[in-house]
Amino acid sequence: MKFLKSIPLCLGLLVSTSAFSKVIQIIHTNDLHSYFQGTRGGIGGYAQLKTVIDELKQEATTKGIPSLYLDGGDFGEGSSFYFSNHGVDSLRALDLLGVDVTVLGNHDFILGGKQLRNQIRQADLKAKMLSSNLVGKKLMGLSKLLPSYVDYDFEGKKLRIFGLTTNEIHYMYPLRPLGFISNPHRAGIKQATKARRDNVDFTIALTHIGLENDIKLVEKSRTIDMVVGGHSHILLGRPQLIKNLEGRLIPIIQAGAHAGYVGAMTLDIKGDGQAEMLDYRMINIKKDMPQERTMQEFVGEAYKRRESYFGRSWDEVVGHSEITLSGNYNGQDSQTRTCWSRHLARLTRKVAKTELGLQFDVFQGEEISPGPITYGDIVDNFPHFRAWGDQGWHVSRARVSGFLLKKILQVMANSEVALQVMIDGVEVQNKSGEGTVPYDPTIHTSNEAMVSGEQLSNLRFYTIAMPSEIPFGILKLGGVLGYGLLNNLRKVPNSYYWPLLEDYIRENSPLRCLKD
Repeated sequence: MKFLKSIPLCLGLLVSTSAFSKVIQIIHTNDLHSYFQGTRGGIGGYAQLKTVIDELKQEATTKGIPSLYLDGGDFGEGSSFYFSNHGVDSLRALDLLGVDVTVLGNHDFILGGKQLRNQIRQADLKAKMLSSNLVGKKLMGLSKLLPSYVDYDFEGKKLRIFGLTTNEIHYMYPLRPLGFISNPHRAGIKQATKARRDNVDFTIALTHIGLENDIKLVEKSRTIDMVVGGHSHILLGRPQLIKNLEGRLIPIIQAGAHAGYVGAMTLDIKGDGQAEMLDYRMINIKKDMPQERTMQEFVGEAYKRRESYFGRSWDEVVGHSEITLSGNYNGQDSQTRTCWSRHLARLTRKVAKTELGLQFDVFQGEEISPGPITYGDIVDNFPHFRAWGDQGWHVSRARVSGFLLKKILQVMANSEVALQVMIDGVEVQNKSGEGTVPYDPTIHTSNEAMVSGEQLSNLRFYTIAMPSEIPFGILKLGGVLGYGLLNNLRKVPNSYYWPLLEDYIRENSPLRCLKD
């Protein structure tokens, strides 16, 4: 391997007295999010990743070692290349990369189960896509396309891989009303127990539930022998070893995000859930690495199909910015509640002509550096839409009671949400007694909050603007309750985000931090 020397761990995690064993190589990635060309931060690129994967496989083959390439899900929505061929190219890329098995991630069913079914069929996907805790597969036409597990036989050693998908409620709404995601821990224990009954020699949980939940899964299990994870975008340079209920050390591995890294583990499988880890490598994929030719051509064609979808030049400059358009950087969340966050909250409020405007930083795409801002930058910074042909999400307008608004502010103050939501239109009295300052849920109380110079009243209704997906998700998950929370909900005409952002940047160029 010319890109990184082996890091021999030789941990001897689970040594067996079995006379016969089989050495295999596990290659893994996760959270690719269709970053075909890599990130603006300089990591990734599918053609570069393909070069490294091919070398890993060839190196193992010369030693007589078979390889399995496992992907931890979220290969779909997340970057603007998802628009190439209506999402089908994101699945085709898995086969071109050589993925053997992937797991369903929350960004992979963002348009619903039936759309996922159509994409799998149109891509003629050869890689196995798994989820053992997706309920409603039959209703969505996914029964045969999304099995719970898959088995491999390596010269008499039986290896089973089962998939687990995150059941976080705020990601589940696209599946409603036909399906939902059940508890991954219960489903995982059930699958692992079944594998032991089926005399499987080694069981791998391929998960998209996040590292914290991976750890809990191992701690609750006796028969899961390894976890290949995703969802939390965490780079584990070495396997994290967690004790299971039997006291065995079980490796958990995860490889960052956005095709910036690929891991490779060499295992000597001995049977009865036991194996010895012989070697582990975590390889940084950089955009200046050699590009595999077939994948390079595929990405070039995908670029053209993406431009064709939008009918715009991706590099057309629409304005300039002196501030960073905040978002994720190399797959990691960056600073929240930024100057750009306030611009977005203000834009949302103004277009809806409401008293309050909300911006949710968790939805931001890739970070854009100060300088010329192109049309492509706008989409990459906010790559979300609900249906093909939309110009991004739109803005929704609703009324909430003062009583409910206070409760929302209180909940925000006591949770991580406070760090991810920017509110425009709510202020508090300046401690100096002169003027007001923007409300900050991390330091102010709901009793201090004011709208239009007056303290919040329980008996008043306040108009509020937000990205359409927030009320859409609430209504799909909450039904009648959602309508009760969001009074007089309606879509704001001509409020799709991409044209709004383009006009806003043109009119306010160069962008600077708002003064008020």
